[in-house]
Amino acid sequence: MKFFILILLLSSSVFASNWDELDTKTTYKLSQSFQLPQTERSGSILELVRGQEFELKEILPLEIPGALLTLYIFDYPKCSGIDMKTEMEIIPVDGTSPVVEVGALVEKCELQIYLETKDLDSNSLFE
Repeated sequence: MKFFILILLLSSSVFASNWDELDTKTTYKLSQSFQLPQTERSGSILELVRGQEFELKEILPLEIPGALLTLYIFDYPKCSGIDMKTEMEIIPVDGTSPVVEVGALVEKCELQIYLETKDLDSNSLFE
């Protein structure tokens, strides 16, 4: 029985947190890698790698005609400069079924993640 409880505790720390479980002023690690094309350096790609740490600064509800979104703003500590900016890319979140997609971009040393509010209880990109 102790072995089963230990396995359960270890496995829960390996899996991504749900979006609605993320708290501001908390540091999280990316649970998957993805790339974003940089706008100021034509053809340059920003690689965000699994295990990279980000601190969640703010969670904002957004109302856009036809869609309810939630914006997650993370501090990007490995930013190469305040002027770095990427294009928004649609990123499929691993471990979601049906597949949940988020919009991701970096601007002014912040990683901004746009999520449809209906998907708040799904796996996030962070653990």
